[in-house]
Amino acid sequence: MSNMATPAIRTGELGLPQSEQKRRAILDAALRVVADGGVEAVTHRRVAAEADVPLGSTTYYFASRDDLLREAFRYHAALVYGAVDEIADGMRLASTADVVAFLLALVRREIEDRALIVVEYELIVRAARDPVLAREVNAYERALAARLGEALERLGVVHAFDAARTLIALVRGFELECLTRETPVLDALQARLELVLSALGSARTRTRAGAARAAAQATGSAHAKTARTPGRNVAAGRRKRRLP
Repeated sequence: MSNMATPAIRTGELGLPQSEQKRRAILDAALRVVADGGVEAVTHRRVAAEADVPLGSTTYYFASRDDLLREAFRYHAALVYGAVDEIADGMRLASTADVVAFLLALVRREIEDRALIVVEYELIVRAARDPVLAREVNAYERALAARLGEALERLGVVHAFDAARTLIALVRGFELECLTRETPVLDALQARLELVLSALGSARTRTRAGAARAAAQATGSAHAKTARTPGRNVAAGRRKRRLP
């Protein structure tokens, strides 16, 4: 059994009906099975045993193995969104240093429970053979990029959404490294994130400088045009006075 942390479900605390508690228990169990033996290890029988529920319960809530895996990914995504919000709530994200700290906190959470990384990538690979799951994965990626992109946009980062996707891709590369290394070094990820954000900051500065130059040129052209206009008006006045 995996040691992957999953949220405790308490009806008194969350007001969940018993049926939803059981459904979540099955999804928790499915994620543990994926972490232990990969996607191919997931069967209704194996998940029922992991969740300590009757076999009929898994087939009642999830008609097929594909349904179970798709719902397990949606549940995993919801847990990630919750973690993102929880970490973001404790940070101001008022600087690029804050963004680095935020991303490091997310990765640290996964390093502390390696099964979280295993589950996500097992299901992403599965999506290559399941178009429905692939759409779920793509929606998940867009949602993560949008949340990070909003923070980058507030900092004035150019092309904030694309910048967010770049940072997420960098983090994903580090997560893949974590799967084959016993002791991942967060300092290495921090250095990479700072390098990318520094480059994004330079691009923002260049863009602002270019905009300032363009504005200055436009202002200079307007002043030059205004300066030329009185001369033309004076000449026109002289011509009019010479007329009989």
